[in-house]
Amino acid sequence: MAHLNDDEGGQIILIAALALAVTFIGLALVVNSAIYTQNLASRGEVAGSNDALEMRAMVESNVGQGITAANRYNHSNQTTLKTGTRESIQTVSTQTERQRVTSGTLVNVTLAGSPTYGTRIVQNDTSVFNSSEATPSTDWTVGERIKRPSDGTNATRRFVINATELPSSGNKFVVTANDTGSNSKWTMRIWGSVGPSGTVNVTVDTPAGTQECGVSIEEPYAHIDVTGGTVQGKPCLALQRGDFDGRFAHGVGDEYNITYKRGDQIKGNYSMVVRDSTPANPLDTAPKSPFSTIAIYNATVRYRYDTSNLRYEAKIRVAPGEPDAS
Repeated sequence: MAHLNDDEGGQIILIAALALAVTFIGLALVVNSAIYTQNLASRGEVAGSNDALEMRAMVESNVGQGITAANRYNHSNQTTLKTGTRESIQTVSTQTERQRVTSGTLVNVTLAGSPTYGTRIVQNDTSVFNSSEATPSTDWTVGERIKRPSDGTNATRRFVINATELPSSGNKFVVTANDTGSNSKWTMRIWGSVGPSGTVNVTVDTPAGTQECGVSIEEPYAHIDVTGGTVQGKPCLALQRGDFDGRFAHGVGDEYNITYKRGDQIKGNYSMVVRDSTPANPLDTAPKSPFSTIAIYNATVRYRYDTSNLRYEAKIRVAPGEPDAS
């Protein structure tokens, strides 16, 4: 049996202590190179966290623009639409990483799973808002059986109207979102005039009450972002959340139809993307107007941000134009 003198025992204790010290230093490095998933927003004290979150917001915006472009130009079927979106996301990932790689930052963005599909409804010429039937109707159903997701967010996004002519107060153009299972309705009425000294008036009725907004304009057209809650880029309280919540289809059930009334009293163009809805008759496919095509309603991307101090990973749901998206 080997015997150790006091010096040898002390050396072994010293070596063990050094080994433990190296281990603790390694652990400290791992902790300092912190890994966060989803909840970085509450970690502002972590070095680089603000950059990671700012880059996340940029990625979400750029991916949203890519989805919008894919819906506009790659709408022949699900395969081409998904391929176009995936290529757009890859471009966002590559360009973002090139911007940051010189600072020692690696960024990666990929499509996570399959997108949620819906329907894009468009009138792209400048004409009255009638249906595209052989005998066009002024009062008609634009979107049928539109279903909200389980989280309750709105099922219609990027609903924008550009009007070159507005009706008088006696012949207001009416948009209705009505619950398919009850009598609850959300109703918007639009009237006024465009051009110098013009005014756009919008009234919204919900099961909870009524609100109106009026915006002065000088332009030869009225831009009404129905789901964004603005008129000519200015907030319209009748279409926004507040003491009165007039967001599109607010207060209506989980499934609703969108209808137009007096479509011959307004002229211009419009578009919207609705979730989980098949193209509604009597709409045709492009290039007739109005028409409906398959579209991506939302998509989830996997975002990863790496530096020497921080690794941040998150799944981001992107639904461009949906203000209450999570």
